[in-house]
Amino acid sequence: MKRTIAGMAFSLACLMNLSEAQTINHDKVEMENGKNTGMCVKLPMQPDGIVRLSKIEVHAEYLEEYVKYAIEVGEISLRTEPGVLTMYAVAEKDNACRITILETYASQKAYKSHIASAHFQKYKQETLHMVKALVLSDQTPLNPSNSITNIIK
Repeated sequence: MKRTIAGMAFSLACLMNLSEAQTINHDKVEMENGKNTGMCVKLPMQPDGIVRLSKIEVHAEYLEEYVKYAIEVGEISLRTEPGVLTMYAVAEKDNACRITILETYASQKAYKSHIASAHFQKYKQETLHMVKALVLSDQTPLNPSNSITNIIK
């Protein structure tokens, strides 16, 4: 019963993040080996999709707190937003204050929906003073037929 309710909650969250022009199977969340992954069904990458590297330098005194916010917004976005396809954050081995996030969005509309979401706005407002530098670098995939599957376990 709890899994059914959780599945319905994720489906509802996915529905709330879709515009009228976007359609997917609203009755399902992602399944793996017959088990609910807790991820909403993802939209396919569109011609106007975004592949971005967000390069962030965090003030050292805020690093631990920043990482908590980054993990939270990434997990919520991947679980509830059909147009957020990848959100994979890494820190440099020699300088953990330098963080790079690979982000992929199914479309421009999906990206706009993401940055307007309550969880992203919370992240942005709460971490603004923690960020020393930010560079958003849009990328062009060399092999468009290659895709990344990003799941939160």
